[in-house]
Amino acid sequence: MKRLSMGILGVVLVASIAAFASGGWAVVTVSKIPDAWVAGKSLQLTWQVRQHGVTRLDGLRPTLEARSGSRRASGTTWAFDEDGQKGYRGRITFPEPGEWQVTIHSGFGRSRAVLIPWRVVDSVSPVRGTVEEHLRKIRIPALLEPERGRRMFAAAGCVTCHVHRDVGISGEVGDFGPDLTDRRFAADYLARFLADPSIKPPTNGKRMPSLGLREKDIAPLVAFINAERRVTSR
Repeated sequence: MKRLSMGILGVVLVASIAAFASGGWAVVTVSKIPDAWVAGKSLQLTWQVRQHGVTRLDGLRPTLEARSGSRRASGTTWAFDEDGQKGYRGRITFPEPGEWQVTIHSGFGRSRAVLIPWRVVDSVSPVRGTVEEHLRKIRIPALLEPERGRRMFAAAGCVTCHVHRDVGISGEVGDFGPDLTDRRFAADYLARFLADPSIKPPTNGKRMPSLGLREKDIAPLVAFINAERRVTSR
């Protein structure tokens, strides 16, 4: 297993940004995803779109869809501007239990977010309170941190430029980013670096862009990136 210095980390993480600085692509970053969901209940997602991972794009018309085999569902989307924060939200309902994969089409060229499929279950009994509380009530197990991180690797937009073979989703310019499958980093520094890439000086004038990741999202990402490689069940 390889262990890289943070200097090398900075180089490999900005490689694809530098290579495609003049292209028409964007990173879609979904800020929160659930472990599972309940059929028939509306799920709301929030995301931002940044050209080259840097410049936030407003005024887009994104679309939201989900698939499970031959079944399909469409959602609604809208822009928001609240307390100085801008971005997009969408709402979608999974009509039946199953493994549902959500795709957010950003409205900016071919840029999109393809999320790892969710387990959608029958409610069993009426849902009172939040869906998360109901899932605990009907004993749907929570995901472990590395698995949450695997899902965040897709949702946060890491797959736009980077490859990890345990994720199984490729991004728009993923072939030009470094393969992070078998690489490990000092956990504390990696967490701080993902939260604020400016803590490291630019490499050749380029800096890893900040995607505004929350602490709750960074911890699973660190756990996943540093985990021993395994064959995933999905």
